[in-house]
Amino acid sequence: MLRKKDFALRNLYQTHAKARIMSDIEQVYVQMKVDMEDMKEHMTTMMAAMISIRKMMEVNAATVVATSTATERDSVHPSRFNQENCPVSDVVGQGGDKCI
Repeated sequence: MLRKKDFALRNLYQTHAKARIMSDIEQVYVQMKVDMEDMKEHMTTMMAAMISIRKMMEVNAATVVATSTATERDSVHPSRFNQENCPVSDVVGQGGDKCI
């Protein structure tokens, strides 16, 4: 009879220990779910930011292409035009006063 009682007590302790372990596992699982939801929110925010940056880069690239195309069509660049019409003299006071 003592053996049955010892076995029952051991079994009871083991059952309580298993229940405590299961409770701990459930708490870890719940915390993992919360952490995963937080990560999803962060990922969504980061994706929105990256898409916004990509759109800005595409707009900037289109602006650069349009500007370079317009520059290629204009064969006389303003700085080149200014140099041909107002040459810089080597001596101070000679030739520079005629340009506006």
